[in-house]
Formats: sequence, C-alpha cells, structure tokens
Amino acid sequence: MPELSDLQVYSKNLVKKLKGKELEKIVIVEKSKIEATEKEFNTALSGKHLKDVYRVGKELYFDFGKDALVSMHLMLNGKLIQDDKEERPKHTIAAFIFKDGNQLAMTDFQKIAKITLNPEPNDVVDALSDELTAVWLEGKLQKSRAIIKSFIIDQKMIGGIGNAYADEILWEAKISPKSISSKIPKEAVARLAKAIKDVLINAEKEILKSNPDIISGEIRDFMAVHNSKRKTSPTGAEIINEKIGGKSTYYTDEQELYS
Repeated sequence: MPELSDLQVYSKNLVKKLKGKELEKIVIVEKSKIEATEKEFNTALSGKHLKDVYRVGKELYFDFGKDALVSMHLMLNGKLIQDDKEERPKHTIAAFIFKDGNQLAMTDFQKIAKITLNPEPNDVVDALSDELTAVWLEGKLQKSRAIIKSFIIDQKMIGGIGNAYADEILWEAKISPKSISSKIPKEAVARLAKAIKDVLINAEKEILKSNPDIISGEIRDFMAVHNSKRKTSPTGAEIINEKIGGKSTYYTDEQELYS
C-alpha cells in the first residue's frame, strides 16, 4: 500500500505532468467504490483545469477549483497510470481524460480503491504537520492503552503513516512496537516525534533519488528494518519479523519495550 512518502512523491510528479491541463471528462468504470455518479463528477469537473495535486493522510487530492475537488485512496493495490492512449488500462476504476489526449487512470484488480467528489474536510493531524510536536504526541499517548505500533498507524490519530514506515520510525526512535503507548516516557516520546518527521522526509528523498518520475508502486529497498532482504539492522542487530497487532512487523532488540 502506498504510504505518506510514496504519495508525497506521486503528488509532485503528477503536478509536473498534469497541472494546468483542461479536463474533458471523467470516466467511471467500476462504480462500487465511487461515492458520486459519473454525471455528478462531470458536471463538477468537465472543462476545468487542474490546479494542484496534493496529499492528505493516505489520499491524493486533485484540485480543479471551487466545488471541484477529487480524492483518491489507492488502498492496498491501487495504481495510477498516465499515458496518451485511448484504451483503458486493465482493472481501471476511473480515468481522467484531458483535452490534450492525456489520460490518468486509477486501477485496482481488487476493486477496492476509492474516489470521492468533494470529500469532507480531514481534521486529523498529519504526520508532517507542524501540529505534531512532542508535547502534542505525549498528550495523545498518555490517554491510550494501545500498543504503539497500532497507535501510529491509526489514521484517526495520525494521518499518513502505514505499516512499513511505522516499523522504520519505531526503529529510529528505539521503541519496541509492543510498547504500551501510555507507558512511553517523555524523552522517548520526543525521540518518536522527531523520528516521524526524519524518517518520512528522508524516505521521500530516497524515492525521488532512485525513481524521480514515479507515480505508482512502493520503493522499499532503502529501508533499515522493514526490508525482507535484510537480516540485520544498519547497526548490526538481528531483524525480527512477527505479527504484532495483526500486522507483519520488523524490529530488533535494540528497541526498548515500555510496559
């Protein structure tokens, strides 16, 4: 599943490719996960120019102006394909057709990727927001009995962090993913708040360095611990892989357990 850093890169590349282009129409192929009709989409969007593409949590937002905002959630296996071909890619959910012949299709063989017209405002604090400080995070963690791995991937708590980057962040902060959120001491919370920003920003740079034009797929080969090809962390500790909170989790005994 694309996570925050992936989507940050996608949004920048989509802006480079499509900003300013006039939309001819949107075609809805798979209606089960679409929260408006094709007619409603086209009434709102047709003839408008794409102003911006940006990320909110784990979604991409396409801004065509007033009352013409579209959000895409790629879920587990959704992909974006941009080309100038007339035929639809296999497993297309929906496609933006621009007047210059460009097409941006959202595909998903599982048919669970979602697209929404004028989504409700998302007021969850984003992982890269200035609001996410050590003080804010400590206040939230003190009220939670959840294990920290589950807490930081909860999209109602922090927007944008998924399974893979949660492992990287917790390794960087040297906190065991099994730690009880309310038991994590103040100094460790400060490390965690810093690790969230550092890991995600660095990941975006790594993705852009190796795949500068990417708009689909996840690049994970630079990861320190959430990496099936690695046996040890960069500091030499054995990487452990087990299910924690229902998620495949990678960590090491360098990470302190707070319980």
